[in-house]
Amino acid sequence: MLDQGRGGRNTNRLIEVDRALRSRRPALTNHGEPMMQPTPNPPSSRRPFLRNVALAVLLLGLVGLAVLGVLRAERPGPSLNAIRDLARQRHFRRAMDQLEVYLRSHPKDASAHLLMGQLATEPPEPRPRVALEHLASARPKAPREAARIRFFEGKAHYQQGRYDLAESAWTEALELDPLVPEAGWALVDLLDKEGRLREAHRVGMRLYQVEPDPLDRARILLDMTRLDIDIVAPGSQVLLFGPLAKEHPENLPLSLTLGLALVRDSRGAEGVNVLEAALRRFPDSPDAWDTWLTGLNGAYKAHRLMEEFARLPRSMADDPRFAVHEGIVAQNLGDWPRAIRAFRRAAAYEPYNGILTYRLRAALRQAGDRAELERVNRWYVSFEDAFRTVRAVYNEALATPTLGTSPHPELYHRLADLRERMGRPDEARAWHALILRDDPRDPVSLAALERLK
Repeated sequence: MLDQGRGGRNTNRLIEVDRALRSRRPALTNHGEPMMQPTPNPPSSRRPFLRNVALAVLLLGLVGLAVLGVLRAERPGPSLNAIRDLARQRHFRRAMDQLEVYLRSHPKDASAHLLMGQLATEPPEPRPRVALEHLASARPKAPREAARIRFFEGKAHYQQGRYDLAESAWTEALELDPLVPEAGWALVDLLDKEGRLREAHRVGMRLYQVEPDPLDRARILLDMTRLDIDIVAPGSQVLLFGPLAKEHPENLPLSLTLGLALVRDSRGAEGVNVLEAALRRFPDSPDAWDTWLTGLNGAYKAHRLMEEFARLPRSMADDPRFAVHEGIVAQNLGDWPRAIRAFRRAAAYEPYNGILTYRLRAALRQAGDRAELERVNRWYVSFEDAFRTVRAVYNEALATPTLGTSPHPELYHRLADLRERMGRPDEARAWHALILRDDPRDPVSLAALERLK
């Protein structure tokens, strides 16, 4: 028979062991001592070890970054002079990259912002928006520096197609400093593209007067010849300025350029509409009236021209720019004495405009004034001959590397003679003055200056 007492005790011991294992507490013997039972090692007991390893790796990474930062801090960054050297070598992309690094360390350096504004306008990949942002952070300390900022702002505006803003910026730059590099050249080029030759010539000759460098002085003077022989095609003007003029009708010069270009591009009705709208917006502008009447004549609207000329404000009646319109009206009416007086006055105001002399010659022929006709005809034939000849002489001068810096009396004499015959006495005087600089006793130039006073 089984010993029930011992069997009962054994069963109780197994129950106690099972409970101990389930509660993760050690089982006790009958004598209250813990039973030696193996306990499994759960996976959660390895997590603190992995956590410590991860923290150690992170700490090492942070230490490495700190060391790298110290090394970079100790290594000198690019200097502005080094960046300028890159720009002089025309490595604009590299210069801009280094300048961005420099500006991160010196965000308030106005000279660096000015340099970035300059570099961002350079070809082959100009970034005008970036240029304007940095130029806005430049703080000029003198008028000359302010003029440079305005020049580069104008350049950026030009690259954005905002020719109106470019003109304003370059004009202000020249007012701040007449010698600001390139501003005068840029303004002359823009005015030429817009067909505003009278203004372009005036700006160019003013630049010639103040430019100290003899080579640049001669090149400015030669560029005045280019204005008369390289006329911008009206179709190109429509494409270049049309969208901007329509977007900004408040800009009078752009509207006048577009309207007259349309008329000359055989789109008379469109051009007349543009010019009429401009006159309505600026009824007191002599430029608006002058271009409006010119457009009507170019669009062959003789009757409308006569009506509009009769409405010309009295304050503008004595302005010589309107003499040509009076002459055309008188010519259309067959009033030859009045036409002669008007064309004579117009030709005196614009002696470089051969069309006016041609009209005067035609009016004199109709009136039968042979004496004056012969004189005017001689002048017109000389003008035409000079116009045909000047291109070759211009190209010769353009290819002369020492133009203005070395004596070239024969070339300068030819240029002076041609420009005088083309109705540009101020340019002729300038070429003769260049000859006399090298040879103060040159008899031809001395006589010419006396004649051209």
